[in-house]
Amino acid sequence: PSPPQYGLVFDAGSTHTSLYIYQWRADKENGTGIVSQVEACSVSGPGISSYADDPAGAGASLKPCLDRAMKIVPAEQQRETPTYLGATAGMRLLREENSSKAEQVLAEVSKAIGEYPVDFRGARILTGREEGSFGWITVNYLLETLVKFSFAEKWEHPQDTEVLGALDLGGASTQITFQPGVPVEDRNTSVFFRLYGTNYSLYSHSYLCYGQSQALKMLLAALHQASSSGQIKHPCYPQGYQENITVAELYDSPCVRAPSSASPGLVLTVTGTGDPAACGTAVQRLFNFSCRAQGPCGFNGVYQPPVRGQFFAFSGFYHSLHFLNLTGGQSLSLVNATIRQICNSSWKQVQELFPTASRTQLRDTCTASSYILTLLLQGYKFNITTWPSIHFIQQVANTDVGWTLGYMLNLTNLIPSEPPRAVTELPRSIWIAATLLLAIMLIHIFCLLTATCCHRNSLGYEQL
Repeated sequence: PSPPQYGLVFDAGSTHTSLYIYQWRADKENGTGIVSQVEACSVSGPGISSYADDPAGAGASLKPCLDRAMKIVPAEQQRETPTYLGATAGMRLLREENSSKAEQVLAEVSKAIGEYPVDFRGARILTGREEGSFGWITVNYLLETLVKFSFAEKWEHPQDTEVLGALDLGGASTQITFQPGVPVEDRNTSVFFRLYGTNYSLYSHSYLCYGQSQALKMLLAALHQASSSGQIKHPCYPQGYQENITVAELYDSPCVRAPSSASPGLVLTVTGTGDPAACGTAVQRLFNFSCRAQGPCGFNGVYQPPVRGQFFAFSGFYHSLHFLNLTGGQSLSLVNATIRQICNSSWKQVQELFPTASRTQLRDTCTASSYILTLLLQGYKFNITTWPSIHFIQQVANTDVGWTLGYMLNLTNLIPSEPPRAVTELPRSIWIAATLLLAIMLIHIFCLLTATCCHRNSLGYEQL
């Protein structure tokens, strides 16, 4: 068998970057070899969009993970290793804010990767719909709902298998992608795939600024604008917690607009009040849940058919709820009670409950979990009946769930649009027997033709 082939994909998210190293058998029929994750390397420092004023720093930050990859991928295969960098909502925001700075960052990361002996195929900013769609491909590919190796030792499309929906929560955006039971009415939210000879018509939408980090920033900005002084009472922060933040730090994103009267250097004091009811109300104000006359919607007037089927929720959805031990299929009532309890806890109690957690994680636990619950229930319209259909996961088959695997599968054509063709190889003995049989048949035909000709000639002589 041929040695395994490798692929590298950088996930350049809004808060951090990771490099995923994949491998698959190169001697398989196109698309029939399952891709496995060899390693995930976390790039130190913030996301590449944070290097807007130091583009070279973005490129330099990737090198330790690239060095690690070069130790994993055999030297003789490195130049054939497809390598990609996909940037998501953090870079989408930077492009909105300053497109030339976004281009400089992409140029520097491309330059850094180009210094390594790999088949670099470019760095680009994904659209929100692409991010959601590739996440959906990853989930369904890993769970073998698209194609499966049967007991008959051939790859088949699984019969009577429902594909799963994908829920992704990043730092700057959130995505929902699923196969609805009705035609998608809004062309802007419609995605069509033909995978393994099967057509998939999907609903997919990405909400920019509604990723966890940006949503929490929008909440703090709204609380600041509601206060008439430099003192901000935060109902989602634990009682007894206090911090100082400047106006410039608070309004450093296109997702939040600073009031014209605000002075960038002004120091604001944020004090936690630990009030679950007020916290829930404040979080809900970030959304517009009313739907116009065009039909069903998610939030902010965006069309969305009713959720249907099983869903895998990953990235921020998993990490925030896993911190509270709420990713094991708990009932909605237990999830609500646990979040209410943590939101009622004081700063001292939270520190005692989670002694090894960082200060930021402890501060944001109530806010993040309350936000996730509001997003899923009132934003995406899950309810007590459909809640059990959401499965919070980080990995499937030792592979991280996210958009990167689906992205690589799509760009390397490891998932063809048509079913893989079966190649039947006959044993050598059969080929020899068939050749001999054909030769004997040809000799027999030649003899018959010769005998016929001779017979005709003899009849001719007799007539003469």
